[in-house]
Amino acid sequence: MNACHPTILFRLMTDPREANFLSGWLEKSTGQTVVEEIFDGRSVLSVSVGHMDGLKRALLAEAGRSLGGTVLPEEVIAETDWDSFWKKQGFSRFTVNRWMHVVPEWEDIPVVQEPVLRLHPHLAFGTGLHETTGQCLSLLVEHRPVGKNPKSAILDFGSGTGILGIAALKLGYGKMLYAVDDDPLAVDSTVNNLRLNGLDGASVVGSDFCEIAREFLKKRNRFGVVLANVTGNVIVRFLPEWHGLLEPGGILILSGISTRELGRIESFCPPPFSVYRRKRFHTIFLRKASC
Repeated sequence: MNACHPTILFRLMTDPREANFLSGWLEKSTGQTVVEEIFDGRSVLSVSVGHMDGLKRALLAEAGRSLGGTVLPEEVIAETDWDSFWKKQGFSRFTVNRWMHVVPEWEDIPVVQEPVLRLHPHLAFGTGLHETTGQCLSLLVEHRPVGKNPKSAILDFGSGTGILGIAALKLGYGKMLYAVDDDPLAVDSTVNNLRLNGLDGASVVGSDFCEIAREFLKKRNRFGVVLANVTGNVIVRFLPEWHGLLEPGGILILSGISTRELGRIESFCPPPFSVYRRKRFHTIFLRKASC
């Protein structure tokens, strides 16, 4: 992210039941990652619009109102103010399943025996506060391998901050992370967080899944775990490829699935699999047959 220019955030408040639709609309309208947070039972969607002129931002606001959202005042954040921004959002140290600790960059590292994951989100999705990210982290901890698995690789599709892929590395799911996101801000965030955790030498990060998959297949490898916290349409499109790249006994964690999308995605999943239902978004855990 360019430190010379502040980030201008467009913010839209809506009913949580409409947040998935409006988030997708904002992402398409701006070409940027949308961050969602919950305040007093309402969803607040934030997206960077600094690349848009005043007229385009005004039209975006008018369209947001016409779709039923409440447009909040724009927020201008200097590069040096990101810590304050995320503190206001309630992002602080937390523990996943009493095992792995997620600690913001601006907090002290705790003296613990369990794995510690350091994180700075900037404007990418994935702090662990959202129910989809939290469920994925919980499943990674619950099913963590006994000992390290040096032969396996990890795919984090739609990496955002890189939190899920980094967690999988920390928990011993593999020795190499392949992280993909089509948002340049997310790619930068993943790279920065890998560096923050001393794992930048154990990763390949990019925006083109096909290119990364080709490079991966040249090594005749398979993924031990595939993580995809994305939208339902993306899951349906790529699920056959992800499953094909998964090693026997490997796991696939799919999240970000709305109730409306769940039945369709279940029909695409080869059994056996488990569904973890939440209020708004659901997660599918699938382990590939060993033979």
